[in-house]
Amino acid sequence: MRKDWKYILYLSSAIILYLALKLMSPRNLDWTVTYHHNDKNPFGAYALNQLIGALFPRQPINQSYYTVYELFDTVTTPVNFLTISTSFSPGKEDTEALLRNIEKGGTAFISAQYFYGAFADTLSINTSDYLFDSNFSNLINRNDTTDIMFRNKQVKRKHAYEFPTKNLHNYFDEVDTLRTQVVAANDLGLAVTIKVAWGKGFLYLNSTPFAFTNVYLLHKRNAEFASLSLSHLPNRPTYWTEFYHLGRMEARTPLRFILTNEPLKWAYYIAILSVLLFMIFEARRRQRIIPVIKPLSNTSVEFTKTIGNLYYQSADHKNIAEKRIAFFLEQLRSNHGVNAHHATDEVIQTVARKTGNPEEDVRKLFVLIQHIQEKSTITETELKELNKRLNKFKQ
Repeated sequence: MRKDWKYILYLSSAIILYLALKLMSPRNLDWTVTYHHNDKNPFGAYALNQLIGALFPRQPINQSYYTVYELFDTVTTPVNFLTISTSFSPGKEDTEALLRNIEKGGTAFISAQYFYGAFADTLSINTSDYLFDSNFSNLINRNDTTDIMFRNKQVKRKHAYEFPTKNLHNYFDEVDTLRTQVVAANDLGLAVTIKVAWGKGFLYLNSTPFAFTNVYLLHKRNAEFASLSLSHLPNRPTYWTEFYHLGRMEARTPLRFILTNEPLKWAYYIAILSVLLFMIFEARRRQRIIPVIKPLSNTSVEFTKTIGNLYYQSADHKNIAEKRIAFFLEQLRSNHGVNAHHATDEVIQTVARKTGNPEEDVRKLFVLIQHIQEKSTITETELKELNKRLNKFKQ
């Protein structure tokens, strides 16, 4: 028992020490660009996720990792579609499903630095990065800020929103002017948010997805920029998919909530490690192996068989029969209280009643016993007949 307490003490001390180090150590920020709605790191979208519910009151926000085709294949009514990613290049089926819903009156807000594939070709749009454009080479020495201002008349705010870094340097350099309207532009007058009419609905395309991440959204009044950008969408059910940046990230396991939550994940790992250590330490037997002791053999039975074989081999059938008869009569006396040395009708009836054997079989047995007792010698056949009837009587 003392050894068990020693192992428990070691394990508990290690866990407490680890938790203390984790709590006291400074948190390292993860600068991975995820745009994930539950990610609180700088380039996650947790702040936007908290904001979006107030923009669409009493309307569901459906967050998933499905493609547009998977979402809109079962959606027949016009809805809102939202996605934020580094690049947006859906396939032909996804593009057709999205535009089919927009044509019926749906609305989409798509924020990405680059647009490729069938979607960009269908809408005749293209984005560029002005840091790699020689016409804007003089911008390298500017202050590390970017201003964005709304241009359309629907938005009453006329002041610029200042973003702290040059990660917002993508813009739309090619658009279909017949159906496109500039919603917002940067401080160089380059379009960063456009409105594309398609059938009865509209697509709002944005080239600065970083503006919707935590680090930018919480800077000064930039949350208002995100709010006004998404306010162009009508108040109705909204489908927010993260497939086009994260893929099918969602785990298909009941442990997905634990594994996606760091404190719970480490608690789960520590519990598994504790169980493994317990199994290792307790694998040894607590008690030494107990030897198997064979029970003593019944030598009296073997002795009786040996004596019987001697009598049988000497052909003294009369002697064997008398011993069998004497043993049988003694069993009747000790087990049933019947003295059957004189086999009268009353005795035969009493034996049949107490032993449960038919009276006729009992009578034949006693007749055979009397016949053997009157003879001086008997044959082997008579001995076998006696043995047969005695065995039948016992059964």
